[in-house]
Amino acid sequence: MAIPQGITRDDVLTAIQRLDAGAEHGFGRSSKYDLVFEGHRYPPKAVVGLAAERLAGRMLGPGDFSGGQDSKSTRILRGLGFVVEPKPGETGSTDAELPEMSNHWWVNHKQTFAQETTGNYLWSPKTNQNGARNRTYDNMTRAVAGDVVFSYADGLIKAVGIVSGSATTSPKPDEFGTTGENWTGIGWRLPVVFTVLSAPLRPKEHMDTLAPLLPPTHSPIRASGDGNQGVYLAAIPSAMAQELRRLLTGQVEQVDSKFKPHNITDQDQDPDTRAEREVFARTDIGPTEKQSLVNARRGQGLFRERVVQLEGKCRVTGVNLVDHLRASHIKPWKDSSDQEKLDGNNGLLLAPHIDHLFDQGYISFSDVGDLIVSKECPTALIKAWGIEESMDVGPFRLAQRPYLAHHRAHVLKH
Repeated sequence: MAIPQGITRDDVLTAIQRLDAGAEHGFGRSSKYDLVFEGHRYPPKAVVGLAAERLAGRMLGPGDFSGGQDSKSTRILRGLGFVVEPKPGETGSTDAELPEMSNHWWVNHKQTFAQETTGNYLWSPKTNQNGARNRTYDNMTRAVAGDVVFSYADGLIKAVGIVSGSATTSPKPDEFGTTGENWTGIGWRLPVVFTVLSAPLRPKEHMDTLAPLLPPTHSPIRASGDGNQGVYLAAIPSAMAQELRRLLTGQVEQVDSKFKPHNITDQDQDPDTRAEREVFARTDIGPTEKQSLVNARRGQGLFRERVVQLEGKCRVTGVNLVDHLRASHIKPWKDSSDQEKLDGNNGLLLAPHIDHLFDQGYISFSDVGDLIVSKECPTALIKAWGIEESMDVGPFRLAQRPYLAHHRAHVLKH
């Protein structure tokens, strides 16, 4: 039996209370992940199995559904605002997989080197062919302006690029032709300004110094020097990045000097880019928390999953094709605490043009769902986009209302 739709936060809280009271279940202890609530740890599958009983008519068992960080059961729990994290000391945890940012990446271009370096971008699917998440595709959303990308193809580091912006959702480039016929048609596109190197580097000839510096998981190359075909964009530890720079004998520095004084320094003055850099510079939180906060600013990651679970469609247009909607903070990210940045109740799923109006303070909403249009919003724009000023978008949850109050007081143009 699959997990039924409609499990609520109250269902999960009741399940936790039953586990605290010693309720019997057939799941046993969790092996890698725990649901953490008020300082206590619970097996996530057991929680979902008990929480589903109201809708399913019975407690679900271990054979009814799967677990793991990318499973439906975990997405439900996180979407309802619960924390699911690796067990303490679990070597497969996200923290172990994601090294601290060194601002250096390695891309295995394989068949698309010419198209991507000429077009000054990287493109990847969002998931594997079977729909499973791929850490090295997710990395596309982790790169920020100013980061360095080593481009590897045909056994050589043949180009170096400088990231010039954030990843966005984009169709597979037409210039790929029949390359990657099994890839999904929608993926991540990351703008990167590439320079083809005059003296390419063959890493296989230097594995005596590079092998000890490879990342422990999701390494772009193996200790033998052969490329890892299952990896697209890999995070490079600082020591490995420094060694690659040394082996490339000043070529990376030349690329840096060519682009950063004019482009990247200006971008670092941009509040959004500066905010991301400030998050990565923090020492009070780990790399996973840093990335979660940055992803939330971009409307991605855990924050987006929670908003999708709670909202499901654009309040104004009614569009429910979530891949084409933006997860937008109600109380702006810059004004929110760490907890508020990741709270799904602090988000709305909005069509891009509606997100623009909401983000710029041209529209807002009352607690009961009345659309509020600022006097500064051009009437012609509202009419051209087919927005009814008298529309009712439906009441908002109690947990959303403090965020809406902030938006009406501090974002809506008066």
